Amino acid sequence: MSLQSALKFFATARDDAAFLARYEQRNLSQLLFHAKNDGFDFSAWDLAEVAGRIEASIILTKDRDPFDGRARLWRQMWGRWHLGYLIDQVRRHSDGELAALVAPREGAAA
Repeated sequence: MSLQSALKFFATARDDAAFLARYEQRNLSQLLFHAKNDGFDFSAWDLAEVAGRIEASIILTKDRDPFDGRARLWRQMWGRWHLGYLIDQVRRHSDGELAALVAPREGAAA
Protein backbone atom coordinates (compact mmCIF):
# COMPACT_ATOMS: atom_id res chain seq x y z
CA MET A 1 0.00 0.00 0.00
CA SER A 2 1.30 3.42 -0.69
CA LEU A 3 1.04 7.14 -0.55
CA GLN A 4 1.81 7.20 -4.27
CA SER A 5 -1.22 5.05 -5.04
CA ALA A 6 -3.46 7.29 -2.91
CA LEU A 7 -2.12 10.33 -4.76
CA LYS A 8 -2.72 8.59 -8.09
CA PHE A 9 -6.33 7.96 -6.99
CA PHE A 10 -6.78 11.67 -6.19
CA ALA A 11 -5.22 12.68 -9.52
CA THR A 12 -7.49 10.28 -11.40
CA ALA A 13 -10.52 11.77 -9.66
CA ARG A 14 -9.25 15.24 -10.55
CA ASP A 15 -8.84 14.36 -14.23
CA ASP A 16 -11.93 12.18 -14.76
CA ALA A 17 -15.33 13.62 -13.78
CA ALA A 18 -17.08 10.26 -14.26
CA PHE A 19 -14.56 8.57 -11.94
CA LEU A 20 -15.10 11.26 -9.30
CA ALA A 21 -18.88 10.90 -9.61
CA ARG A 22 -18.61 7.13 -9.02
CA TYR A 23 -16.67 7.67 -5.78
CA GLU A 24 -17.87 10.99 -4.38
CA GLN A 25 -20.78 9.71 -2.27
CA ARG A 26 -19.17 6.48 -1.08
CA ASN A 27 -18.15 6.02 2.53
CA LEU A 28 -14.54 5.17 3.34
CA SER A 29 -15.05 1.39 3.40
CA GLN A 30 -16.78 1.45 0.03
CA LEU A 31 -14.14 3.76 -1.43
CA LEU A 32 -11.30 1.48 -0.30
CA PHE A 33 -13.04 -1.65 -1.62
CA HIS A 34 -13.86 -0.21 -5.05
CA ALA A 35 -10.50 1.55 -5.42
CA LYS A 36 -8.73 -1.77 -4.89
CA ASN A 37 -10.93 -3.29 -7.62
CA ASP A 38 -9.94 -0.37 -9.87
CA GLY A 39 -6.25 -1.19 -9.38
CA PHE A 40 -5.27 1.18 -6.57
CA ASP A 41 -3.43 -0.15 -3.54
CA PHE A 42 -3.69 2.15 -0.53
CA SER A 43 -5.00 2.00 3.01
CA ALA A 44 -7.24 4.38 4.91
CA TRP A 45 -4.08 5.68 6.60
CA ASP A 46 -2.43 6.37 3.21
CA LEU A 47 -5.50 8.24 1.99
CA ALA A 48 -5.75 10.33 5.17
CA GLU A 49 -2.00 11.07 5.13
CA VAL A 50 -2.07 12.35 1.54
CA ALA A 51 -5.24 14.37 2.22
CA GLY A 52 -3.60 15.92 5.27
CA ARG A 53 -0.48 16.85 3.34
CA ILE A 54 -2.59 18.44 0.60
CA GLU A 55 -4.59 20.43 3.15
CA ALA A 56 -1.45 21.56 4.99
CA SER A 57 0.12 22.63 1.70
CA ILE A 58 -2.94 24.71 0.83
CA ILE A 59 -3.11 26.37 4.23
CA LEU A 60 0.59 27.07 4.71
CA THR A 61 1.89 27.52 1.15
CA LYS A 62 -0.98 28.52 -1.12
CA ASP A 63 -3.18 30.56 1.26
CA ARG A 64 -0.40 31.45 3.73
CA ASP A 65 -2.84 31.15 6.61
CA PRO A 66 -2.03 30.02 10.14
CA PHE A 67 -2.57 26.29 10.62
CA ASP A 68 -5.49 26.63 13.01
CA GLY A 69 -9.27 26.91 13.02
CA ARG A 70 -9.16 30.32 11.29
CA ALA A 71 -7.67 28.99 8.04
CA ARG A 72 -9.85 29.83 5.03
CA LEU A 73 -9.64 26.26 3.78
CA TRP A 74 -11.88 24.85 6.49
CA ARG A 75 -14.84 27.00 5.40
CA GLN A 76 -14.58 25.53 1.89
CA MET A 77 -15.45 22.05 3.14
CA TRP A 78 -18.71 22.97 4.89
CA GLY A 79 -21.74 21.26 3.35
CA ARG A 80 -19.73 19.28 0.80
CA TRP A 81 -18.84 15.67 0.17
CA HIS A 82 -15.33 15.20 1.54
CA LEU A 83 -13.87 13.71 -1.64
CA GLY A 84 -15.19 16.55 -3.84
CA TYR A 85 -13.72 19.12 -1.47
CA LEU A 86 -10.35 17.32 -1.48
CA ILE A 87 -10.26 17.12 -5.27
CA ASP A 88 -10.78 20.89 -5.43
CA GLN A 89 -7.62 21.20 -3.32
CA VAL A 90 -5.74 18.74 -5.56
CA ARG A 91 -6.61 21.03 -8.51
CA ARG A 92 -4.78 23.89 -6.79
CA HIS A 93 -1.48 21.98 -7.11
CA SER A 94 0.65 21.21 -10.13
CA ASP A 95 1.58 17.58 -10.73
CA GLY A 96 5.11 18.39 -9.52
CA GLU A 97 3.85 19.93 -6.29
CA LEU A 98 1.67 16.89 -5.64
CA ALA A 99 4.55 14.49 -6.30
CA ALA A 100 6.73 16.45 -3.85
CA LEU A 101 4.10 16.00 -1.13
CA VAL A 102 4.53 12.21 -1.19
CA ALA A 103 8.22 12.02 -2.05
CA PRO A 104 10.39 10.36 0.61
CA ARG A 105 11.73 12.98 2.96
CA GLU A 106 15.50 13.28 3.29
CA GLY A 107 16.64 11.62 6.48
CA ALA A 108 13.34 9.81 6.97
CA ALA A 109 13.37 6.12 7.82
CA ALA A 110 12.62 3.89 4.85
